[in-house]
Amino acid sequence: MHSESGQGGNGRQDDSGPEQPRPDAYPFPLDAVVLAGTHTNPNRLIAGRNKAFLEVGGEILVRYVVKALVNANSIDRIFVVGPPEELHDTLDGLSSRVEVIAQRGKMLTNCWAGIEASEDYHRDDDVIPVDERPLLIISCDLPLVTARSIDDFVTRCAREDNSVDEPYAMLAGVVDEPGVTPFHPTTDKQGIERPFVELEFGRLRLANIYVGRPRKLSHQEFLQTGFSYRKAKDWRNVVALTFNFFRSHGGWQAAWLTMRVQLTLMLSKGKGRWYRRLKSGNTRERVENSVSKVLGGPIKVVVTPFGGLSLDVDDDDDYRILDSCYKEWAAITAAVDPEL
Repeated sequence: MHSESGQGGNGRQDDSGPEQPRPDAYPFPLDAVVLAGTHTNPNRLIAGRNKAFLEVGGEILVRYVVKALVNANSIDRIFVVGPPEELHDTLDGLSSRVEVIAQRGKMLTNCWAGIEASEDYHRDDDVIPVDERPLLIISCDLPLVTARSIDDFVTRCAREDNSVDEPYAMLAGVVDEPGVTPFHPTTDKQGIERPFVELEFGRLRLANIYVGRPRKLSHQEFLQTGFSYRKAKDWRNVVALTFNFFRSHGGWQAAWLTMRVQLTLMLSKGKGRWYRRLKSGNTRERVENSVSKVLGGPIKVVVTPFGGLSLDVDDDDDYRILDSCYKEWAAITAAVDPEL
């Protein structure tokens, strides 16, 4: 990309002198990897094309994400992985900190293309070894993402990382029920509603944003399987994910937890004795320990109040609704008041 946008900060410190480390900040702005690859399965295309280049609310999806990252104070360089020619045309002129990286294939290999580009850029830095340097990973199809929601999430991750002796290998963003309720359908308006995971400390959904040190995950190959089946809209995905767990370290524990969480969700309408018993056992510690064993590195769940970070474009209906509701939902996102 060429020419700076001139908007927002890049998180770099000025020359006024050294600053004391903050418990809610990283010592440097993070690089970001944006996953904008073209899916090879035609059934996963939206309106017949790569969803990164769909227009929602008058703007192309991947531009929403990249512009938010450019304007976020917590972000430095931005590596966008996908079809190079289309990305160059779409992102031209946004910022000199944006670099397009050619896609390699599946989501995980595309992710590594961006990670390796970041590592190469910082290879000669003496601040921190590249394999220990955290970076942000985000999907390309989040029209409700903002610089504010990104900075808030990075702040929450930094606080968690700085509170432990060994920083986490991955901090996974989730949104709670109050954060996404404003986007649910009602009797007089359309909306998007997806199943929650019923845990002891709340009803949660996976967001599409992470901070991590991928080299610290010893079982990285399972990430692709987990992401392929993460949309638990029916039992087929749940069963497929459960059977795949059996092949991994700590798989029996993870398989049982997956089925247990699904049973809790099924019983949530009645809120009976078995529901309460199952939910009380679905603790944060149990979930984090189970996922940590499967992925081979310490994992932390980080709750963000910005529910729009979970509203990606999964299918044609999502695309239509997000486009139709964009203006109203962007106003809802702008009004979020995070309690840090």
